[in-house]
Amino acid sequence: MDFLREKNFKQTIPREIVVEENEISYGIVTNTLKRSVRYWAALQASDGHWPSANNGCHYFMPPIIMCLYITGHLDTFFLAEDRKEILRYIYYHQNEDGGWGFHIEGHSIMFCTTLNYICMRMLGEGPDGGHENACSRARKWIIDHGSVTAIPSWGKTWLSILGLYEWSGSNPMPPEFWLLPSFLPFSPGNIWCYCRMVYMPMSYLYGKRFIGPITPLILQLRKELYSIPYHEVKWTKVRHACAKVYI
Repeated sequence: MDFLREKNFKQTIPREIVVEENEISYGIVTNTLKRSVRYWAALQASDGHWPSANNGCHYFMPPIIMCLYITGHLDTFFLAEDRKEILRYIYYHQNEDGGWGFHIEGHSIMFCTTLNYICMRMLGEGPDGGHENACSRARKWIIDHGSVTAIPSWGKTWLSILGLYEWSGSNPMPPEFWLLPSFLPFSPGNIWCYCRMVYMPMSYLYGKRFIGPITPLILQLRKELYSIPYHEVKWTKVRHACAKVYI
């Protein structure tokens, strides 16, 4: 809608109203098509794509912050004002119990609470920082619900990539699995597109056992996210651990 305002868009082609099916004519169809093309052309960005908001889920933005942190480009992409607005969004959707839900109306879960806590810390908040003690409240929720050892599989993968969890504590995702022929019912090429596009890069990173730079912040987060010292966690025993909020 911002594009429509910026371009001072006004729909000058009148809308066609058809009461009976037999009233549809070549002229009506042509006019309706022109009206649609004019509208969508106004919504198109200068580089050719059609932008759209994809908000609501609380696990979309944190991975972007994490990737930029790992690659060392966080400061390049997000200036101080950008960080301020991202943090404002995170604070606004924090639940009263200190956690974040799967989406903006959901009850708190380990996956999104952990990702948003890490996101706040990477954006510069201290362990007890944030609006109305957002960080300390989130950390308390995490520890009270079993610490990040109880995060589900996608969370275990992201934490392993960051160096906040050991790959041995994740379920195997061998990249060779993608070589299975499509005629097999369990071939990954046959699964739902969203799952396929998530697990394909995950399996590559699992095969590489990729770990980002172990920075002072990562070492500090290892202390904050666990109820016991990091080196004492029995990783193979927490591979299937999952917080009770998911049951």
